[in-house]
Amino acid sequence: MSVNQQGFDYENVVIESLKKAGVAGDIQQGAGASAAAADADFIVDGKKYLLEVKSDLEAQMGGTSVRYSDGEFEIVSEAVDKSTAALIIAALSSKRGPIERLLAAIGGDKFPTTCDKHTWTVAKEKGLLKPINTKVRKNTSFIANHYKQKGIHYVQIGGAGLFYLEDNPAGLNIPKLEGEIDIELRAGRSGSTLNAAGDRRVSGLLRAQARLKFKGQSPITLDSQIGIAQIKGTQ
Repeated sequence: MSVNQQGFDYENVVIESLKKAGVAGDIQQGAGASAAAADADFIVDGKKYLLEVKSDLEAQMGGTSVRYSDGEFEIVSEAVDKSTAALIIAALSSKRGPIERLLAAIGGDKFPTTCDKHTWTVAKEKGLLKPINTKVRKNTSFIANHYKQKGIHYVQIGGAGLFYLEDNPAGLNIPKLEGEIDIELRAGRSGSTLNAAGDRRVSGLLRAQARLKFKGQSPITLDSQIGIAQIKGTQ
């Protein structure tokens, strides 16, 4: 089973659990790989709250793309604070050589860019992507800011339970998601599309993606009726 499918399946486990308990909101199916929407929502005291759902503590936890042009980097997301942006840019600046070599191989001069799918595959097989990989250590404020921009204040993590991110508007008796994260920096591509000439094209980009580095535990979880009963008991 793919990581994406595993995550999608767990989202639907949580949604079905919320439905069964009668506290589900409007979202009837998980968002899957979509980065634009909340995965689920739940109701407390008649108010709906958006929820991010992750299958486990190893799951990726929000991120942004990074523009690169004329030797300069720019963070795309406005949710990334200045100190974090500076760390990301400093880390990527140390990778200018590998970035330029990858761009030369795929016929580009900036990120994001587009190229033939085969060209990207050849560059990957030659080992031109891996030297770009790096990471920076930060706290969970990076995640909280990312989801706050989407109006999401809560995250349900398989095996760990329910946490609030920065604010706890429902006043639930749950812990804040706190600890360290790694922001993983790498070059990647989107899925391919077929152009008018019949060629498979892909978009190449630089990504900054958060991954949790702590093993927290919440006393409440939304993937079981017992956990949801505890939520209902706080109302």
